[in-house]
Amino acid sequence: LYILRAQNIETVFITSDMKVLGNSEFILTLMGAMAQEESSNSSKRVKFGKKENARRGRVPNLVYGYDKESGNYFELKINREEAAIVHKIFDWYTYEGYGAAKIADMLNETGKRTKRGALWTQNAVSRILKNELYIGKIINGKEEVSDFLTGVRRENSREHWMICEREDMKIIDPDQFARAQLLRRERRSTMQLQSVRESNKHLFS
Repeated sequence: LYILRAQNIETVFITSDMKVLGNSEFILTLMGAMAQEESSNSSKRVKFGKKENARRGRVPNLVYGYDKESGNYFELKINREEAAIVHKIFDWYTYEGYGAAKIADMLNETGKRTKRGALWTQNAVSRILKNELYIGKIINGKEEVSDFLTGVRRENSREHWMICEREDMKIIDPDQFARAQLLRRERRSTMQLQSVRESNKHLFS
């Protein structure tokens, strides 16, 4: 507020119909404190809503393999056609040895597109391979806003995660999913090791 006032920029508080320019320091401080308190309360209400949705196992975001239920923003139902593609992605990865980049190319070659109608990428395939929703497990609370004024987020430890089991949303067998996670870790370690070896080959690497 003080910076705006110094630049001769008018600021209007809509809720109280007051303007900044021409007011005393006391009024500015009071209005600023009230605005900050309202922001804090709004942040608390949003957090409470998210926790309640997480407790009930609600999923608000758009996920490949599922469709929004009509009239219910927080519920998903399995899309059989997309679920078949999800099965194919996991089979290619866990049983046939294809990597995420190759799988993306294969999907694009067959004309398949993502949920938003875009081309498949390595990252898009990787997100599917690590999404626990496909084994009927909804996880919320992995991170939260630590400062409502700046919007800075922080990661939460696993004991603070909110996990809800939804058998009706399971697409992939948990054993196959676990195998995919093991392969992801092994391949990531191999790539990191190869990167280190490659960097040692050349003086300016």
